[in-house]
Amino acid sequence: MKATIKASLVPTLLAVLAMAPGIWAAFDPGPGRLDRPLYDNLVRSVVPRATADDSVVFVDIDDGTLQALAERWPIQRATWAKLIRKLNGFAPSVICLDAFFPEPNGRADSDLALSIADRIRDTALGDDPEGELLADELDKQAAERDADRQLTRAIAEAGNVVLGVADGSLAGGTLIGGEVAELQPVPGLPAGYTPTVHYLTPRGSISELAMAARAQAGLHVSYSADGVIRRYGYVARAGSKHIASLALAVAQIADPKRAAALATSAVAIDGGDPLIRWPDIGRIRRVPLIDVLEADPTHAALHKALKGRIVFVGVSAIGAADRRQTPLRADLPGTYVHAAATLNLLNGEHTSSDGPHAPWATWGLSAASLALYLLWRRITATSVVVAGAVLASAAWLGLGVYGLNHGALIPLVPGVLAFTVPVIGEIALRVGRAELQRQQIREAFQFYLAPAVVEQLVNNPDRLKLGGERREITAFFSDVAGFTTLSERLDPAELTKLLNEYLGAMTDVILEEGGTVDKYIGDAIVAMFGAPIGQPDHAVRACRAALRCRKKLAELQVQWRARGLPEIASRIGLNSGVAVVGNMGSAKRFDYTMLGDAVNLAARLEGANKAYGTDIMIGAETARLVGSAIVVRELDLVQVKGKKQGIAVFEAVAEPAELDGPTRDRVTLFAQGLALWRKTDFDGAAEVFGRLAAAGDAPSQVFLDRLPAVRAMGLGPDWDGVFEMTTK
Repeated sequence: MKATIKASLVPTLLAVLAMAPGIWAAFDPGPGRLDRPLYDNLVRSVVPRATADDSVVFVDIDDGTLQALAERWPIQRATWAKLIRKLNGFAPSVICLDAFFPEPNGRADSDLALSIADRIRDTALGDDPEGELLADELDKQAAERDADRQLTRAIAEAGNVVLGVADGSLAGGTLIGGEVAELQPVPGLPAGYTPTVHYLTPRGSISELAMAARAQAGLHVSYSADGVIRRYGYVARAGSKHIASLALAVAQIADPKRAAALATSAVAIDGGDPLIRWPDIGRIRRVPLIDVLEADPTHAALHKALKGRIVFVGVSAIGAADRRQTPLRADLPGTYVHAAATLNLLNGEHTSSDGPHAPWATWGLSAASLALYLLWRRITATSVVVAGAVLASAAWLGLGVYGLNHGALIPLVPGVLAFTVPVIGEIALRVGRAELQRQQIREAFQFYLAPAVVEQLVNNPDRLKLGGERREITAFFSDVAGFTTLSERLDPAELTKLLNEYLGAMTDVILEEGGTVDKYIGDAIVAMFGAPIGQPDHAVRACRAALRCRKKLAELQVQWRARGLPEIASRIGLNSGVAVVGNMGSAKRFDYTMLGDAVNLAARLEGANKAYGTDIMIGAETARLVGSAIVVRELDLVQVKGKKQGIAVFEAVAEPAELDGPTRDRVTLFAQGLALWRKTDFDGAAEVFGRLAAAGDAPSQVFLDRLPAVRAMGLGPDWDGVFEMTTK
């Protein structure tokens, strides 16, 4: 009972994990904490930019402007007044100052001049024409020195200036100065709408400036928990009243016929706090403020750039500290945020995380991830499960990118987690179970099967059943030449010791090259390359093992000779091809072995060495597979016992790096002799083979010995040169 509960607990927990990210995302307005870095990266690199037409212009108080004016931020109000007059001459639709003026400024000299003028008028001097003229001049000087009055007059004359309203409690919890802003109703705002942004103490500009302005609007921007601006609140609340943001206010003034529709659109998405669809900031026209101040009123380019446009006046100068962190840049001048939101509103381009798609994206994610997890649990192939999780995650991310391109945000990272975390847990569970099973297999078979076969069974437990599979391999057969004579010369103990020494050395070489020893049949070794573990280079490995066995045997012969023991000679046959490999035998006892024509031919080739005086004979397929990795020479076309067709047989000579000059010449010359033989140029062939035989080349002597019988056959034009072997 307890085991059943434990066995079902982990899958249940994994099922809960599959659903958890979607449920979490349903209650976490995006982009959530996990999504923010990925979202920002997509905004920068993948998501198409929002429209950035010429309807919005940024007049920039940059460092060059401050240097030219010999002023610091904030600039003098007289400069503001001059700017507004200049801008008004170029006929923009709206002038929006990303600033507010909460305190009176520049009135000391003006008040003194007015006081003197009043005293003159109260005395007899005021009745004198010269005294009256002096009082009027003082009034004029007072007006010129009153910066607030100049700015008020400039704003009033323009008639389209929007000033900012700030929340007085935003400055670290300390109230900033200024008058409580007189808030105007937001045209077209739906009844009952509740903004997500709240002002505790709205502070605007001094009363005369506020009264002269067309509107006062909120300077607020929406920050995520990490300090990055991703959203924009178009409307804020202060008590029972509403405050339009700069973006909404200027859009309504610029397009009064759509004022109500713009307000409705502004609050329809994500509660009036949608994600900003960022335009290409570089395409928003920027004009340094100093260029406007110094421009001639008839400046054609500025007329074209500013006439009928929404003009935002803001500051990008470093010392102004009005840089904002956004997905696009970490130091974007704050005025661009309002400009981007204005363009979004005018062009109907926003991104929503809480639209009609949201329930499908969150609860649908939970349902989909749970369904896929339950499906994957039924699939035994872990690679398929992993591929499924990767594909599902990639598809979800692709859906997310598609959604962003069309103004809909879905939880990205939670989706990936929903598809991958349960799969990781499932894989860990499978790995644990598989490791336990592997340990059990090792303990059960380590003393009965070869290590390679044990590992094959460990990695493929289903192979424990009887049966086999078709596999391309290279079969390896070796035998001791003259074993009967050897056994007669040695007593059983000596023979056994010598044979074990030989078999042990040869086996070590085979295993080092990755071969699997199938069985020992007396003095014979039967091995295979390419099974049970697949090896693309099985033919090369087999040939290399055979050559190393030859070399190792030569070393052993030196030792045996020194001990007074007889020498052992061996013959090896190799052949490559498709064979059936697997566990064969009874249900209680079986061996991992190989069957097939390719295997039988390898055995025939081992015996065929005797006829040609060679020690390593390989089949044509093996020769083809090794290519230039092993130096081989074709020996003959033979018809082995049990076969109707002639086959080419080859000798494995050496590895290329170990091939000496005489051996290379012998291989080349033998190929020439064989070519002459097959052309029935027996005289030429005999001359070549004679030279080789004199140097001790056994296969050449075989052809010389065969020559009289071939000449006597009276060969016809259809002679194929195949030699029929009558022994195994």
